[in-house]
Amino acid sequence: MRSLQHRMMAALGAVVFLSWLASLSMMATYLSPAPSSANAGFWESRLERLGGTLFKVMPDSVAEKIRRNHAAAGGAQAPGDTRGTAGPSAGQQISAFSNLLTAVALNTLQLAIVGVLMWWAVRASLRPLRSISGEIASRKGLEVAPVPVDRVPDEIKPLISSFNALLLRVEEAVQAERDFVSQAAHELRTPLSALHAYAEVALRADTVEQKDAALQRLLEVARRSNRLAEQLLDLARLDAGINLAGYRDVDLAELAGHVLSEFKVQAENRGVRLVLGNSSCRATCDVDAIGILVRNLVDNAIRYGNRHGLVEVSCDYCVGDEQLRPYIEVCDDGPGVPPEARRSIFERFYRLADGKVPGSGIGLSLVAGIARLHGAQIETGTGVDGLGLCVRVIFPAEAAAATV
Repeated sequence: MRSLQHRMMAALGAVVFLSWLASLSMMATYLSPAPSSANAGFWESRLERLGGTLFKVMPDSVAEKIRRNHAAAGGAQAPGDTRGTAGPSAGQQISAFSNLLTAVALNTLQLAIVGVLMWWAVRASLRPLRSISGEIASRKGLEVAPVPVDRVPDEIKPLISSFNALLLRVEEAVQAERDFVSQAAHELRTPLSALHAYAEVALRADTVEQKDAALQRLLEVARRSNRLAEQLLDLARLDAGINLAGYRDVDLAELAGHVLSEFKVQAENRGVRLVLGNSSCRATCDVDAIGILVRNLVDNAIRYGNRHGLVEVSCDYCVGDEQLRPYIEVCDDGPGVPPEARRSIFERFYRLADGKVPGSGIGLSLVAGIARLHGAQIETGTGVDGLGLCVRVIFPAEAAAATV
């Protein structure tokens, strides 16, 4: 595709050239000697005829006023003027005025032609853009096929390339949304079916013990369903993005303490001891989002750790890229995660093949998404006393409070 600049310059060059020719022709005509009736050339005679026609079509009042003005100018002469009394005749004066009308008419015609040529030049130069615009406007639904770059002028290629990149991100977001809806529907279908089944068992139980056992299972499924619903809502909020205006200075140790208080009952049911480190550190972040991050890490550590085990939550500073960076970590002493699977556990809806504890595979994907939006880095390793899993979230240096 030829450059838009080249197309525009070629069209404007043609306009300027034609305008110059018209002006040069007019100049040559009016600089030539006054033609006589015997040897008037072809163009001169027609220009005179055009001037006479323009004078004739003027209103009678205007033509009469011009004659009176020329007559008054020719008859008026100051006393003692020795330059002579013979002035231009009325016919000569009218002829001069006709020539002026001819010049005005030709100049107007020239401007009109230039305007038409300019309109044509702009329209011809922008024809590829109109074609691309019409093609995009005719698309239906969420059609996100890239716009062909080879069909646009060179000056517009960076814009179209950026637009295609945006379409690619939109396609990825739409596909992720479809996958999320599909997976969420599957994950919700299982606990809802279990709730219905255990409710039926409880209604048909013959003894109080059987009814209590069925109700206990029903309560456990209800808790898992509630947790799944919370995670799905958190996931939807994460996909919507985090408002940077909501960032503020946060004491990570204090935030972790509030989160741990929410898991006292769950930890007691499994005999798990929750320990919060004494160190304190501060970071600038979205409080609600980091609360979700810590909540999911603690929930995973309690559910996948050992019964009567230990879960430690701590925060401090570490040196990264020669800068002081705040971090928060959650460690347990459970069976842990194989090193080759530690990267995969942060993918959405991923679960270990031999996992004995039911889960949705959403919690750690939330952790990864929130860390990514905060520019934080996730590191994994062994947990307490070389056992279990430890997840450390390291925030960027600019997230550290200025008082550190």
